Amino acid sequence: MSSTALKAAATGAVARPQRTIFDYLDDPRVKSGIAAVAGRYLTADRMLKLCINAVKKTPRLMQCDPQTVLGAMMTSAALGLEPNTIQQQAFLIPYKKRAKIDDKWVDVFECQFQVGARGFVTLAYRSPHIKSLAAEAIHDGDRFEHEIGSSTFLRYAKSLRERGTLIGSFSHVLMAEGGESVCILPLDEILKIREKSETFRSLSRAVAEAESPKDKAKAEGQLAETPWVMWEDDMATKSAIKKHAKLLPIAAGDALVAAAEIDNKADVSGNTIDMRAMTDVDAVRAVVGDGMAVPAIEHQAAETFDFPPPDRRETVVVDQEQATTAPAPGPRSAAPPPAQKGSPDDWEPSEADKAAIAAREQAEAGGQAQADARPPAVAPAARRTRAAGPSVE
Repeated sequence: MSSTALKAAATGAVARPQRTIFDYLDDPRVKSGIAAVAGRYLTADRMLKLCINAVKKTPRLMQCDPQTVLGAMMTSAALGLEPNTIQQQAFLIPYKKRAKIDDKWVDVFECQFQVGARGFVTLAYRSPHIKSLAAEAIHDGDRFEHEIGSSTFLRYAKSLRERGTLIGSFSHVLMAEGGESVCILPLDEILKIREKSETFRSLSRAVAEAESPKDKAKAEGQLAETPWVMWEDDMATKSAIKKHAKLLPIAAGDALVAAAEIDNKADVSGNTIDMRAMTDVDAVRAVVGDGMAVPAIEHQAAETFDFPPPDRRETVVVDQEQATTAPAPGPRSAAPPPAQKGSPDDWEPSEADKAAIAAREQAEAGGQAQADARPPAVAPAARRTRAAGPSVE
């Protein structure tokens, strides 16, 4: 039994079950938080309906840490993009990853947020700095001419027959105050960007390392369902727009620039976004509105946010579950770092506490002498507070 579990037994505390994403969506304070970050393009009611539909259409999202789903939804609302719809502006995507919990490697699921190619085009036309944007994937057989100099020009015409393989992509922008800008990605740059995709890279490796025809066929089937295979043109086009967004003379707080930065880190191994941090209203505003850095993920135990009562908004209590038995079904993230001196995990029971624990366990076991053979008590939440702010936590 861990020190936290001993403390739980001594105090008689019982850990509360982890809340699901539907528990969060039913809380009126979540709706208020969404309304606080959503702009004129989305309402809180509309966003809640979209999230419910996304979870129903993608059941794997129910297995994700609910905070990551909520954080992805808050990010989508702040950008004014509708997730998981036929418009394909943005996506809430469940990712499976390996995490070490109680010295055991297990599969856990977390939700990440990604912007679609159409989402970038939508954001570009909302920007006051951009008059128009055109972006396309270039194939062998298309007509594409471009030159930079005293007579800068770009000409493109898509071939309507015998269109060959992908050879590049481009993004062309006319600025609102005059002038134009072009970003061109040759095929080798597109392939480098594709190789940064953790999903594509891992499945490609699975195909190459398959030990049997059956395993290879399974891996090939999974690879064929990835965005870089199913929508190669869209991904190539999106890559050109994302790179172009960094080159355009627009403010750092522009939603187009924020979306490009968020999407760049959404599917890169070891640098994914901490969507739990994006449940905080101030964090979302800082990233989307002020151009601050996207919070990097920290490998720690999943937290269950407990919303403060309406009359005590100055603090937010966070419950951090400590795994004391085999991991229960459901999403869990990696184990937290070792406790620092003075933390709740440093609690050591006194002799009186130990006696009280033994007496309590015997009483709960009906007086049987082998009460200690029963499963250890679940640890209570380690508590910490966050500063006041218009947070949905």
